[in-house]
Amino acid sequence: YYKLFPNTFPNGSAGSPFLIDLKKLRKEYRTLQQENHPDILHGSVQLTSSSPEEQADQTSMIINKAYSTLTSSLKRAQFLLKKNANIDLNDDDSTKDYQFKDKSLLMQILEIHEELENISNEEELNQLKISNDERIANTEKKLDQLFKEKNYEDAALETVKLKYWFNIENAIKNWEPGKAVNLTH
Repeated sequence: YYKLFPNTFPNGSAGSPFLIDLKKLRKEYRTLQQENHPDILHGSVQLTSSSPEEQADQTSMIINKAYSTLTSSLKRAQFLLKKNANIDLNDDDSTKDYQFKDKSLLMQILEIHEELENISNEEELNQLKISNDERIANTEKKLDQLFKEKNYEDAALETVKLKYWFNIENAIKNWEPGKAVNLTH
């Protein structure tokens, strides 16, 4: 995916394997979409499709998938683990192996879930959001260091944590007074 964005990643991958310049990536993505949009592109890309329209559709789909993966720190971490260490955290069995390596993680998640259920106003919700944003930022920094060190086992554990923090982020976004809190794993 990195090679699709040569201006953002001149060496074919991020200078730092995990943290990337999202503004630069977005700008290049928009340019690529303008150049490769199915309504604009007429046969200039040679993929395996037979018609120029199918080729343009494929190119646009690949660019969209790459951009979606690279802009999400969770998807990016999952992609790098799969690519560099053949660790597939989209597989439930693999994820379970890692989520139970850190015994305190489950307790922390349960405590946060209980805290979410007990929130009664926007002020409390905002405080929880700030705490969760800090957890996400700290986990992303740890992932950056772990990928630099090629410590994929610990990166997998941090990626599982990141997934939980993103699930909490979604629960915060969907919070309504009196409504049951639903955390997905």
